[in-house]
Amino acid sequence: MTAPGPCLHATAPRTWQSAGMSTVTLQPVDENLLPRLLEIAIADTDPHEVMPDVPVAPRWNDASRAAFDEYHRPGDGAAYAVLVDGQLAGAARITPAEAPGAVQAYIWLGRSARGKGYSTEALRLLIDEARAHAASALIAETHVSNTAAVSALRTLGAMLWEDPETGSVHATLRVGEAD
Repeated sequence: MTAPGPCLHATAPRTWQSAGMSTVTLQPVDENLLPRLLEIAIADTDPHEVMPDVPVAPRWNDASRAAFDEYHRPGDGAAYAVLVDGQLAGAARITPAEAPGAVQAYIWLGRSARGKGYSTEALRLLIDEARAHAASALIAETHVSNTAAVSALRTLGAMLWEDPETGSVHATLRVGEAD
C-alpha cells in the first residue's frame, strides 16, 4: 500500500535560464504534446531509456509505443515535456512515492540533448514542482553508469547511496519541511 502523499497535477510551465546556458522549460503534457514526445523518443532514445521497468530493447515496436503513451499520460503524477530553447528535448515527471510526503522524480532526454547540463536544470525545476505540491522530499533512482544523472543529483544536494549488487544509485533530496 502506498502512503498518502501530495496530490499531484502539472502546474503552469516552469522555466530556468542560467548565464551562458539555454532556457530549459517544463511544459505540462497534454493530449496535443504527447504524440510529439513519442516522436522525439522514437527518434532519439531506446524504450528502456524513457520508461522504468521496461526490458532493454534497441527498437521501438507497437507494445513499447503503447507503454510510452500510457506512462507519459498524466495520471497519478504530474507529467512534463522538457523543452530547451522552445524545442522538445525529453520528458520529466513526479509521482507520489511510498515515503509519506515524498515524490519520485523521473527525467529522460534524447541523446542529442545529453551532456549539456539540461538534466540538472530540469531536475531543479522538478524540485520547484515538488515544493509547489508541498512535498517534503524528492526521490530518484538511476544506475551508476548514468554519470550525468548522478552528477545532477549530487550537484543539487541529494544524499546518494549505491547498491553494489545491482549498480543502482538511490537518491533523496529534502525539498521542504516534514509534516
